[in-house]
Amino acid sequence: MLTKLEYWAKQCPNKKAIVADQISLTYQELWQAVLIKDQTIKDSVPYIISHSRYLNQLLSFLRGLKEGSCPIILHPNISGTFQQQIKHVDGELLKKADFAVLSSGTTGKAKLFWRRLSTWTRLFDYQNKVFGMTGNSCLFLHGSFSFTGNLNLALAQLWAGGCLVLSQKLSLKTWLSLWQAKKVSHLYLLPTYLNRLLPYLTKNNMTATHLLTSSQMISQELLRHYYKKFPQLEIVIFYGASELSFITWCNGRAAVKINGLVGQPFPDVSISFKDKEIFVETPYSVEGMSQPYSVSDLGKMSPAGLILEGRQDDWVNQRGVKCHLPSLVELAHQAPNVKEAHALKIGKGENETLILVLVLTKKDCLAPIKDFLALYLNSGQLPKYYLVIDCLPLKDNGKINREVLLNKIPKQWLS
Repeated sequence: MLTKLEYWAKQCPNKKAIVADQISLTYQELWQAVLIKDQTIKDSVPYIISHSRYLNQLLSFLRGLKEGSCPIILHPNISGTFQQQIKHVDGELLKKADFAVLSSGTTGKAKLFWRRLSTWTRLFDYQNKVFGMTGNSCLFLHGSFSFTGNLNLALAQLWAGGCLVLSQKLSLKTWLSLWQAKKVSHLYLLPTYLNRLLPYLTKNNMTATHLLTSSQMISQELLRHYYKKFPQLEIVIFYGASELSFITWCNGRAAVKINGLVGQPFPDVSISFKDKEIFVETPYSVEGMSQPYSVSDLGKMSPAGLILEGRQDDWVNQRGVKCHLPSLVELAHQAPNVKEAHALKIGKGENETLILVLVLTKKDCLAPIKDFLALYLNSGQLPKYYLVIDCLPLKDNGKINREVLLNKIPKQWLS
């Protein structure tokens, strides 16, 4: 990775490498920033990075790689206890690894994984071809580089000699202005952001030709809306995990035709099943992992590729009736006046209960939404509670902040 950056600094020193709001770095300036000596980095193994500014995170990470200090970028607001645990990691892992990554913590507390840089770089040329990323492309992404999707794609874009565009601001208006000013060609955003952006996008302000997103909660309805508005847009959906890296990918048009499709495996990745649970063998995994490995997703293989059928945790056994949370959310998005939706389950065992969280386009329109859902679901599949809020709380990477959402639930629902 560092050899690539040095190469681009010599080959095209004045070419834009990174734009972060008002700050701009050429490849020569980026390489000079990486070469800055910092004794604290050399003396800190692992090198813990807790900057809040995305550009500083990335520069510190690259410096940590250069010094061989096993850098790790922390999630925002991660606990001090967790930081102490990182410092006492097994020395044998540190000898094998080049850096560390954290899981997103979507299904619980974040997990720490150690990686060799080669588990990413050996796939960069292939994944860049899949995502259409070249030396002429300009990639926009948002959020902390502690999230592996952001860090991986940022490094892959720099590997290709292209331009990386960042914004510290969570402002759709700012993003649109930045895209137009920098002629952004590629967007990497999770479906929650894509859903919020859609009403503001027009043929005049949408500069991107490629849209990259993960399979997390991407609905066929959202894909249809994007293709209807931008028929020439290339949408690429990938399926992966922090500990496994990329597993499969597919074109968005194929996913519109087949619900849950995440496509064909990346090179040298093999997939097997046990009672529908997906097991993966891959050369791109983190250190110390026994394979085949499962992240508890369910699915099946079809001629078109892997089809995801959710996770065990996606199901609620409500009053003896099984309810699938992602299917409920997709149905809710088709109801009138629903801007955003998310399903939660609370309780355990016989006390499992389904809550549908809704963001509405206008007030006092919950009754017709309930009537709409009742047309497609039996009484046991309907949510017990409906929580109407102004906006779904998101984590820095665009995933829904479940902890904040749970705090909005009335206490009497939890008793």
